[in-house]
Amino acid sequence: MRQIRQGGSVLRWHTIPPVRNQSVGEHSWGVAVLCAKLWENCSKNLLLAALYHDVSEAHLGDNPAPIKWKHPKLAQALADVEHNLINEMGLWIALDDDDKKRLKIADMMELLWFCIEEERRGNRTFKEIFVRGVKYLQDTALDENSKTMLNELIAMEADL
Repeated sequence: MRQIRQGGSVLRWHTIPPVRNQSVGEHSWGVAVLCAKLWENCSKNLLLAALYHDVSEAHLGDNPAPIKWKHPKLAQALADVEHNLINEMGLWIALDDDDKKRLKIADMMELLWFCIEEERRGNRTFKEIFVRGVKYLQDTALDENSKTMLNELIAMEADL
């Protein structure tokens, strides 16, 4: 239990300073809430996976996505270590392909929400991250609820 709580305390965004820090626990809660909101009858496994998906960061830290994109072998090695750590903690949740996709969509949408909040605080650094996240989601086959939510987020950010 100590490791799980430690995982929730890890701060995100250490390479791009936010105005307000965000913990992994806050992020994971946001992902779970989005899963419940976007897919009303979502599985318990999806909600649990949303809550646990970054708990391994207690050991690995929050590794920035751009470095993983630039170095696929590093990304795969980190994914393997994350999987092993989550498994050792007894928190591995098996998801079907649809729920894996939903988890990634909710994870990215939570990132967009945080970017909007940072932009509202005057942190324009997060504009580029928002744009990349939108592009990722636009390149993903989204269901109607996800498309609606994405369009709402894009409109919110445009009003800033």
